[in-house]
Amino acid sequence: MNVESTNFKVIPEKLKGRTIEDVAITTNAVVIKFTDGTFLDIYLDEAAQTLKTSTNKLDS
Repeated sequence: MNVESTNFKVIPEKLKGRTIEDVAITTNAVVIKFTDGTFLDIYLDEAAQTLKTSTNKLDS
């Protein structure tokens, strides 16, 4: 399994219309998995004390 994690800028228009398959929530992050294998990560950057987002897609 290869993780492609080069897309760190989240573009809301690219997420519209996708179907959510699963959601995981922890104390420091929320990860949303879409049915096409794309993940949206919303996480706490403790050093900067701010929320950050990223997207990635698992390639099998």
